[in-house]
Amino acid sequence: MSLSRESLKKVFESFDLDGNGYVSVQELGNCLRSLGEVMSEEDVKGLIDASDKDADGKMDLDEFISMVHAEQDQNEQDDMQKAFQMFDKNGDGSITKNELKDVLKSLGDCPSDDDLDAMFREADRDGDKRITFDEFKTMIEMVD
Repeated sequence: MSLSRESLKKVFESFDLDGNGYVSVQELGNCLRSLGEVMSEEDVKGLIDASDKDADGKMDLDEFISMVHAEQDQNEQDDMQKAFQMFDKNGDGSITKNELKDVLKSLGDCPSDDDLDAMFREADRDGDKRITFDEFKTMIEMVD
């Protein structure tokens, strides 16, 4: 779920304590600490540097929005990887039909063999009888 530009602008403005249109290392650090994030000044500076497209040492609204979206994308990727690992019981980097069936059963969903076959065929894009992470991701994105 991506926050709207208007929502992010409000957050940015609350971080921009002096109202100059930029968030400095000190302002970002203070705000993060008030939210319970313990980061060194060097780490906060690293956050700004990674987002500072014009290399002026501070973060404007567009850079802030880019930073937040990049963090959201990374969190979504991490969540997707954790979900995949839940299905990939033997940790070999792919999901077999039996692994899919076992996890669905453990979640209280007991599809018929025909439904399971159809579900697996739809997800297994290359037909190798295994669902890779990319295939899993595609399948989940189709459901969302």
